[in-house]
Amino acid sequence: MTGRDIPWSPVLPDGLTVPNSSIHAVHDDDLADVLEALGLAGAFGRRELRCKFCEVVVDEANLYSIFADSGDIKVVCDKPDCVKALLRYTNQRTTIR
Repeated sequence: MTGRDIPWSPVLPDGLTVPNSSIHAVHDDDLADVLEALGLAGAFGRRELRCKFCEVVVDEANLYSIFADSGDIKVVCDKPDCVKALLRYTNQRTTIR
């Protein structure tokens, strides 16, 4: 059996699912440009951006995700509980629509 033959399920251990949406990745080398385009570069550089779920300061070392939320741009840190919270949050948003 090759890697292509292994069935993959988007259901995660806690019963969370990966929403059916596009996933965009940003290379470390391009992060500054992305933050600038989103208008977040200054706040990010001043360490003013906080995780949506735990309020810890988000920087290059702990940034997990950037996403749109009701017209705002939010960031999420890489703490496992915050990553799970992001999955729960996106699942709720996709099932409501």
